[in-house]
Amino acid sequence: HHPVQEILREDKGGQKGMKVGKYIFSNVEELDFVGVFEVLAKTRSMKEEGKLPIEKALQVDVIASENIITCANGLIVKPHKVIDNFEGYDMLIVPGGKGVNQLIDDAKFLKKLRDFAEEHMISSVCTGAFVLGKAGLLKGKKATTHHEHKEALKELCEVVNSRVSVNGNVISAGGVSCSLDLGLKILEVIYGKKIAEMVADRLEIPPEM
Repeated sequence: HHPVQEILREDKGGQKGMKVGKYIFSNVEELDFVGVFEVLAKTRSMKEEGKLPIEKALQVDVIASENIITCANGLIVKPHKVIDNFEGYDMLIVPGGKGVNQLIDDAKFLKKLRDFAEEHMISSVCTGAFVLGKAGLLKGKKATTHHEHKEALKELCEVVNSRVSVNGNVISAGGVSCSLDLGLKILEVIYGKKIAEMVADRLEIPPEM
């Protein structure tokens, strides 16, 4: 698999405007996807205000295979797009929550992830790491997940004790609030540390979360 930098080589500084898909599903943990959505989508509003020196903002879609998603804590979400593939996206984010068990048993979905990850960036939040792991995307890599599930993840990869782990084209984040850290790490990879810090400051995310 290609490292993140190689995948982004022709898109240095996010100049083409990357398309990011956040795949959600029944019983997804809300903050797992809302946190990273807020961080990435903020590039658009800050750029429109003239407060973020980037050429193009990220296009961020919440995608699902159903019209309405009921999340783990009862939030009801209507995704931007209902799709059965990830065509057209440059990066995919798989959050966690009780619903990951359905994805882990879905062979067709896992194959789509494998195919997508051949040439694209892919990320997980919390127990979303198990979906990537079951798809074979963490083999020989380092990754992280919610602290209560790290022991189980060791069967699929080398587990690290950090809030975010970057390994090749895979970026994984720990539990729930680490969704914010993931968003900032993605911004750092695409635009550089200064841009990530400007967005963090806007959202009042502490420097050492």
